[in-house]
Amino acid sequence: MSVRTLRKKSQGWDEELGDKENPFSTNKVTGHSLNYPIIGTCKPTVVCSDRCYFAKGPSTWDASLRKQWRLYNSTRNDPERTAGLVVAWTARLKLSFVRWNGGGDLFRKSVDCINTAAPMMPDVPQWIVTRIPDLASLIEPGPNVYLHFSVDRSSLGRLDEFKPKPGLQWFWSYQCDKDETAPPHPDVAPVIFRDGYDLNGSQAGPNDCPLNTSDSIVGACGACRRCFNGDAVSRARECRI
Repeated sequence: MSVRTLRKKSQGWDEELGDKENPFSTNKVTGHSLNYPIIGTCKPTVVCSDRCYFAKGPSTWDASLRKQWRLYNSTRNDPERTAGLVVAWTARLKLSFVRWNGGGDLFRKSVDCINTAAPMMPDVPQWIVTRIPDLASLIEPGPNVYLHFSVDRSSLGRLDEFKPKPGLQWFWSYQCDKDETAPPHPDVAPVIFRDGYDLNGSQAGPNDCPLNTSDSIVGACGACRRCFNGDAVSRARECRI
């Protein structure tokens, strides 16, 4: 589905989350995630515009889109209330980590929401994925906060624009394009995603995400945890661009 079609479908969706509504969506890879709409949040690179997994399939169905927009509208209108819902449902679902931006990306009020929610559940890792350097720079450090900055060959320069607050635990990942059978070099990033999670005949390196070598993507993030247990952050200090 094209971004233009998504934009047209989403017009006029101004409802918010109910007072007791679950803000999380189910996610095969992470189990649960907080999904925002592409429209209004994403600043896509050339590569992700072409390869975005979230612009096709079930995430583009009306029920999913409406859930994304309810979360977006609630966050935009009252980030503190939305943070309370996230905290309550994290406990109710017994989540061992929170995945922000399973779809979509940061916007100013979602930063406020994250910065409010994270200290309220200090024992639960907050895994925040983004491609937007200026908003990523506003995330407050915390012992349970892990900022995952996603780049590809068209956006490596965005790393130079990212100015993390002192003490923020962060790392970057590299997304291979459809014609890249391997990244530019093994240490381009501490976490590497192949296109479609397919090695395409090449060898896996130590920084390859396990999704690239697994037979099943179901529950892969909960089994690995490198993106929100400090392993990727530590590995980032050894990588180079």
